[in-house]
Amino acid sequence: MNDAENLSKMLNHVQPDYFRKFIAEHFQVELQEIDPKKGKREIRAGFADTLSSLPVAERQKMEELAEKIVLLTDGPGQDAVDSVRYEHFTEAAQQEAFEKLGNQYDRSLWLFGEDLRLFNEAIDARSAAVFRQSASCYSGFIGPKDLVLREDTASVDTFHEKVAEQFKCPKDQVAVQVFRRLHPDSQTGDDVALYQVSIHYNLAPEAVECVKDSQLDSQQVTRAVSSFITYEPDNGNLEVLSKDGNGREALARLAADHLLRSSITGERIPLKRYDYQCLATPFQFDIQGENVDWARVTQLGYTKSGRSMILKIGIKDPDDIYQASRDMVTADFKFSRHVITFAQISLKIRKQSGERARTVHIVLRGENGCNIKTKREKDRVLCDHLLEKWGIVREIGDESLAAA
Repeated sequence: MNDAENLSKMLNHVQPDYFRKFIAEHFQVELQEIDPKKGKREIRAGFADTLSSLPVAERQKMEELAEKIVLLTDGPGQDAVDSVRYEHFTEAAQQEAFEKLGNQYDRSLWLFGEDLRLFNEAIDARSAAVFRQSASCYSGFIGPKDLVLREDTASVDTFHEKVAEQFKCPKDQVAVQVFRRLHPDSQTGDDVALYQVSIHYNLAPEAVECVKDSQLDSQQVTRAVSSFITYEPDNGNLEVLSKDGNGREALARLAADHLLRSSITGERIPLKRYDYQCLATPFQFDIQGENVDWARVTQLGYTKSGRSMILKIGIKDPDDIYQASRDMVTADFKFSRHVITFAQISLKIRKQSGERARTVHIVLRGENGCNIKTKREKDRVLCDHLLEKWGIVREIGDESLAAA
């Protein structure tokens, strides 16, 4: 099914009986009975043949829903599902049912069938986490601590109206959801309460070309975009996650005025700046007491006279990067004679219950750029903690200065 990538992923990962039930309940399509004498591969091949024989339009409806379910199977998606699970599922039967699920595809599908509202909240939580990974989508503001974000109908409705005015959009073309979820604390890594406000709104209609009755035609398409606001009572952080950089402060003030009922000054959350020149010589990474098996420098680079060089080694290379540089450049080469402009630290996160061990890469670039290459929010929090522990975070700067 080349035209249904996400449906194919579900078919190949979800338990066959579970998948068959899903298709029957939501699309009234009966797949063949499961023969216990057949293996999963043969059963799935039979399902695929049946689905491939359906009209394209019908299969496309399945694909659209499958795409949402598959969104919760990657790193940020699994974090979002776990957050919903620990925050809302207090009954032992629900927890037991969740524990029995075989993989992240089964868990996402189970949440979809168990509680559609929580499923959609998890989708929004994942989207916010993805936005948070991009500096171009992030603005953080300092607000009062220990406030309760108002979720009553009157407060949310007023906020809804003000947001519609902000986007110059009819109110009925703006959707607002307010909910509470868990989030790893930036200092301890422990889960703490976090309020999230999800805002979805329509852009102005646009004309796109299409072929209709064998003739090139055009049709009006309305696209929706999303912005997210989070508030963490423990530290007062009010964060806005949106691709619209110019409108983020206005959204923060609307949330503060109408949902927190406490104005903010507009002071930004300080951004971390990094000094990684210490990596120019062999560096001892202190991982004592951490959920990490090892850490090592796997890439180092510098710039001289407009030319750049980056030296790379594998995570299993028997030599460290300093010995490798002497082997590859000259016997007396030293990174310490240059200003380091690029570095990558690789670390192995220890296997925990229900999870596999994984390697995470921290990339440090230019004067203050840092990109932690992981899809798991808790891994990102751990890396931030380790960088501070190792003294690589040297200075705290204001976001507005960093953007200048």
